Amino acid sequence: MKSGTPLILSVFTAMMLITGCRNGTGGTGRERASDWTMFRGEPSLSGYTDRRLPSDPVLLWEYRHGVRTVASAIVYKDVTYFCDKHGLLTGIDRDGQEVSRIDLDAPMEASFMVLDSVLYFGMIDGDVRAVSLADGSLLWSYQTEGQINAAPALTTVKGHRYLLAGSYDNNMYTIDAETGALAGSASTGYYINGAAAVWKEYALFGGCDSWLRMVNSATGVVADSVQLDAYIPSSPAIVDDMAYVADYSGNVYEISLNGGRFSSCRKLRTAADDEGAMLSMPAVGRKYIYVLADERYIQCIDRRDGTLIWQQTLKSESGESSPLICRDRVIASTKSGIITIYDAGTGERLWEYETGEQIISTPAPLSDRFMIMTARGTLLCFGNRQE
Repeated sequence: MKSGTPLILSVFTAMMLITGCRNGTGGTGRERASDWTMFRGEPSLSGYTDRRLPSDPVLLWEYRHGVRTVASAIVYKDVTYFCDKHGLLTGIDRDGQEVSRIDLDAPMEASFMVLDSVLYFGMIDGDVRAVSLADGSLLWSYQTEGQINAAPALTTVKGHRYLLAGSYDNNMYTIDAETGALAGSASTGYYINGAAAVWKEYALFGGCDSWLRMVNSATGVVADSVQLDAYIPSSPAIVDDMAYVADYSGNVYEISLNGGRFSSCRKLRTAADDEGAMLSMPAVGRKYIYVLADERYIQCIDRRDGTLIWQQTLKSESGESSPLICRDRVIASTKSGIITIYDAGTGERLWEYETGEQIISTPAPLSDRFMIMTARGTLLCFGNRQE
C-alpha cells in the first residue's frame, strides 16, 4: 500500500469543493435531485429510482471526447464526470462545457463514485485509489494483483467506512476508506467482474467460478455462499431482504437474505435456450424485475411467481448495459447504441433514440434530464424540449 503520491494534473479549472452528509449502512443518504454519485445510483444496486424521466426527451447537447470510455458517468454539483480508458477524468457542466480535467495517470475502465469530495475508483493496473476532488491530490492507493473492471462499493459499518473492490487476482478486498489500509479479503476461484452490492453490514458479489458470496463488509470474511448454474458476469441487485442475480446462461435467481445467510434460492427465469447469454444486471421494482434476456429481449417478470408479464424484442444485441427503472418507466440501451424507454407496466415503447455508437454504460437520471455515455466517448444529455 502506498499513499501521498501526487497526481499529474493536465488541466484543473475551478473545481468546487464537494461537501455532503451521508448516512446509513450503504454509506449514502439523501442526495440532491441533480446528483447521481455512483454506478446504479445506490449501494444496493437495485436499478430503481423514484426520479422521473423527461416526458418527451430531446437531445439537449452532446460532448464528443473521442476516446473509448467504458465507465458509466456520475453527476455531482451539476457537473457530469466521466473517465476514458487512458485514465483522463473530465467534468462537463449543465450546458455541455468542459470545466475540469484530471489525469489519473493509469488506464481505467471501471465505473467510479464520489462521496464527501472524494473520488473512489479502481484501475486496469490493479490499483484502488481515493482522490480529492477539491484539489486533485491522491489521498491513498492500495495495489491488488489483477485488473479491476467494476465500480467499488462503499459501506458504513458501526460508523466506519469501508470500500469493497473485486480484482482479477480472484479476491474481493475490503479497504479502510479513510486510510487505504487493508481490512480483509475474500478469495474466490476465479476472476471477479461485477461490483459488490451492499445489504446491511454485508456485501454480495458473484464471480467467474459461478459462486455468489456474502462477506462481512468490515472484515472481508465470507459469511455464506451459493453456487449457481453458470458464471456470474455482473452484479446482484438487492431490494429489502431479497437479492436478484443473473448468470451468463440467462438464468435469473431470487435469493432470500436472513441474518448474514442465504436462506433460500429459487430460479425466477430459466434460460430459453443454449444460445442465450446475459451480461447485464436485473433492475428490480416493488412488483416486477426487468432483464435483458438471451441478448435479444427485454422482459418484465413478476417477482412473486416468475410469470412473464411482457416481453419486447430488442432491435440489436443487448450487450453489457443494464436497464434502469425510473418510477413508471424503464430505460434500456443496446450494444449498437439504441436507447429505448418503455412503460414499466405494459412494455409499450414510449421513446427511442439511435446514437450510432456502442453503449456499455448505464444512464444517470437527474431531476429534469438524463445523461448517458457511449463507448466512443460521447456524453449525451437528454431533457424536456426547451421553448
